[in-house]
Amino acid sequence: MSVSIEGGRTFPVWWPPTAVSALPSDLVVVSVNYNTKPLIARLLWSLYRFLGAQVRSVVVVDNGSSDGSAQLLQTLATEGLCQVLHNPQNRQHGPALSQALSHLASGHLGQSGTRPWVWLLDSDCIIARSDTAAQAITAATAAGAAIVGESRWNPWHRQERFCGFSLLLDPAWCWRAEIGAFEDGGDPVGDFEQSCRTNGVPAQSFPFAKEGYVIHLGRSTLAGVRKRNETAHPLFGWAQSHHKPHFEQVSGAQGRYGALVKQFHHEVPGLSADALVRACGKR
Repeated sequence: MSVSIEGGRTFPVWWPPTAVSALPSDLVVVSVNYNTKPLIARLLWSLYRFLGAQVRSVVVVDNGSSDGSAQLLQTLATEGLCQVLHNPQNRQHGPALSQALSHLASGHLGQSGTRPWVWLLDSDCIIARSDTAAQAITAATAAGAAIVGESRWNPWHRQERFCGFSLLLDPAWCWRAEIGAFEDGGDPVGDFEQSCRTNGVPAQSFPFAKEGYVIHLGRSTLAGVRKRNETAHPLFGWAQSHHKPHFEQVSGAQGRYGALVKQFHHEVPGLSADALVRACGKR
């Protein structure tokens, strides 16, 4: 894991030297949770329902949640359905992603030539197709890419950037000191992607949302910050006008999301931890 020092700063643990000529051998999913209990539950449910054994493991960083989601995640971890990194307070999204990558890198120290694809997913995503991971990895392999996301025009930076909700990366290429960690800002994934490109990491766009592989609700953490009136949160002001879901502006996504949520509630009544474990399938 990342090593803490005074002032709350951390030193990332970078991916150990490995032969980048060989392709990653499996898939690890990473997500960050901050008081999004029903959403992170739906994400995990959809991962196991649609992808199952395609996913080797799931790592969730909990940023000091107080809505019961940390306890729900710990129950799932006890049953072998995920790993949870608990933070006593909200470290924000970018640093939490860096924490997860450092955790994975620590587990691969001393291992030569082996690594997974790492798939970063926002907690308010739902996997909607069983071929999602396979198609994204196939697209990456065909293009010789080490970082894959859905490209879109970013009006604030006035450039094409990968959307932050879904990012597939090869850590041997991307999680290196010269590229740097995910920053604590409004677009940590986009900034990280730009650093990857600057350092020559081959990239490929993939239509995660546009083609219905992933449905992204959008702005869910901001909606929660606004609802809870978290005035001390650094994005509280932004949340006042950016809290409504956008579904990545994909036609029909809201209806398909509603149908999946209905199926989730049928299988996980009352958001019970035991029901969620059964629905995911105990490992």
